[in-house]
Amino acid sequence: MPHFDLFFKTEELRQRLEPHLRLIPPFFEFTVRTGTPEVRYFDQKDPMWKGFPFPVPDGAVYVFDDAIPARALGGGMQNRASVRVRREDTDDEVLILRIWHEILHAVGQPADDMTPLAGEWQSVSDRLIWAAWQSLSRSVDVPLWHRKFYTWLTERAASGAGGR
Repeated sequence: MPHFDLFFKTEELRQRLEPHLRLIPPFFEFTVRTGTPEVRYFDQKDPMWKGFPFPVPDGAVYVFDDAIPARALGGGMQNRASVRVRREDTDDEVLILRIWHEILHAVGQPADDMTPLAGEWQSVSDRLIWAAWQSLSRSVDVPLWHRKFYTWLTERAASGAGGR
C-alpha cells in the first residue's frame, strides 16, 4: 500500500481537510503533517505551472493555499503530488477528490482518462446514467463520476495494473 507524508501548509488547511481524508480508500495511507516539504518549481515561463510548488521528497504530498499565477490546480507523478486550494474552493469533498486524483497520478494511474476509460470502469447501469446525463448536456466532471472512477483506479493500482 502506498504511504504518503501529507503536508498541509497551514494548520487551518489541515483542520479543514484532514477529517475528510476518509473519503480516500485505505489503500492509500497518510502521515499527516503541517508545514512545507522541500519543494521545487516547474518551468516558470509556463503559465500553467508558474509559481507552482512541487514536493521533492519521495512520498510527499503538499496541499497549499498560496495565491500564485499558475493555472494548475494540482500535479502528481513519481510518488509525489501537490494540490492547490484557492479561495473560491469551498467544497471540501471536491478538494479531497483533487488530492485523490493527484495521488493516483503519483502512483502512475491515468486519473485524467475518466471519459476514454469509461467502458472499463462503468457498470451497465452507470453507462445508461452516463448517457442520459450527457444527453441533458450535463458535465460528467462532477463528484459522483470522479468517486466511481477513482475507486476503480485505486482497485486497479491495488491489483498491480498500470502504474509503477
